[in-house]
Amino acid sequence: MNYLIQLDKQIFLFVNHLQNPVLDFLCLFISQITEGGLIWLIVCLLIFIFDQKEKKRKVFLLLLGLLLDSWLVNVPIKTLLFCRERPFKIMENVKVIGKIWENCSFPSGHISATVTALLLLFYLYKTRQKWLIFSSFCFVLFLGFARIYVGMHYFTDILGGIIIGVFSVLLIIFLDKQVKFY
Repeated sequence: MNYLIQLDKQIFLFVNHLQNPVLDFLCLFISQITEGGLIWLIVCLLIFIFDQKEKKRKVFLLLLGLLLDSWLVNVPIKTLLFCRERPFKIMENVKVIGKIWENCSFPSGHISATVTALLLLFYLYKTRQKWLIFSSFCFVLFLGFARIYVGMHYFTDILGGIIIGVFSVLLIIFLDKQVKFY
């Protein structure tokens, strides 16, 4: 276990110390657009405006998934189970860019919400287009990289966020199949 903690810290320090003005801008930008779920509310608004089929159901399931994901991340996991200190609070020489989050580090809420939203969109639109799946995968990878780069998360926080996002989606899909919403 000690080896994994040390590896987590080494990965964090390597990524966090990649000093580069272009990466500073890109990592801050992607962190900000996924902050607070605003991008996903905009997606819901776009669905409501432009989608012609089952738009109420799609918006409802997307918002329900994000609500479930947010609750899982912030109540039982961050508050009750794993209140891990953020890297900048316990390590020296950490480069912090952008908003400083004071709550617990594990898991990454940015990642879990993004994974939840993207997977639910794939489910709702029955997306099988490889370019869209690949670009979404790259988006999640870069967001994970960015959250480490800006000094807010460890690598395992990113993995935890992915797992919770997938779990949230599976639960929403299960509920959708049991109870037909709208």
